[in-house]
Amino acid sequence: GDSIFVSVQRYPDLSFQATLDLQGNIVVPLQGAVPFEGLTLAEAEDRLRLVYNQYVVIREPRDVTLTLVAQRGVEVTILGSVQRPGFYPLTDPSVATALLIAGGATRTSDLRAIQVQRQLRRNGQVFEETVNVDLFTPLKDGSPLPDVRLEDGDVVIIPELDPSQLDEYDRGLVARSTLAQPIINVRFLNYSGGRSRIGTINLNNGSTFLDGISLLGVSPDTANLGDVALIRYDPETGRAVTVSLDAKSAIQGDITQDPLLEDSDVIVVGRNLVGRLSFALQTVTRPFRDVLGFTRFFDNFLDDSNFFN
Repeated sequence: GDSIFVSVQRYPDLSFQATLDLQGNIVVPLQGAVPFEGLTLAEAEDRLRLVYNQYVVIREPRDVTLTLVAQRGVEVTILGSVQRPGFYPLTDPSVATALLIAGGATRTSDLRAIQVQRQLRRNGQVFEETVNVDLFTPLKDGSPLPDVRLEDGDVVIIPELDPSQLDEYDRGLVARSTLAQPIINVRFLNYSGGRSRIGTINLNNGSTFLDGISLLGVSPDTANLGDVALIRYDPETGRAVTVSLDAKSAIQGDITQDPLLEDSDVIVVGRNLVGRLSFALQTVTRPFRDVLGFTRFFDNFLDDSNFFN
């Protein structure tokens, strides 16, 4: 299914474009069917030079060049810490593409230890092979991502980040990269100046608390920006964590009051609302099963007709 273009500099009539057939062969001018399956581009060029040297004189390696013009699509399973695990067809069979098509890395993804599991058949027997892929280190160093090509039936597993290794892993760098989910959803509860507003805002991944406050259009004249709450789900404990932030200090440049936002965060403006939510969360005796349970809690809480009374 892969398509290639072969250029022969001194013998243009021998240049051609072809697609590997089901047996992995390509029909080469003068020679006929030649097997190419499993070869790298450099190995395929070497094989072509050997073939053509039987008929013409190939003096320089650059006289025969091979370019991959189209890759066969593959279907892989993507599991673990991604937004949408599942079974996906890929036209670009790379690990980075697989990660993105599944919604991108989450805040709990560990991109240093991605596993690619595949089954190989040799001599009538089936073997399982595991390839480890590190996307984080090239991202941190600004170097090219590893060129690991996926094959039909591969299983790509994105592991969860070990909480004890948070100091060794820059989640903010991943969130700002093209490997993470591009958009995060942040809920807001705003009660200021006698008016109440609730809803959801969409932000680019890597946005900060101040970005969210700015998008809300909170007026510093009517809102107490010195006492704003950020509530988020902690997957390690299954609990909601409430952090009090000073938006005024964030506006003045205090980075400790301007943390990165994460998907499903809740921003609460208004002292009374913060107090009511804190009390409601304290009444939850069991941990939330997952982030969906956390968001459902807020749905039920906001459905209460007496919430803003």
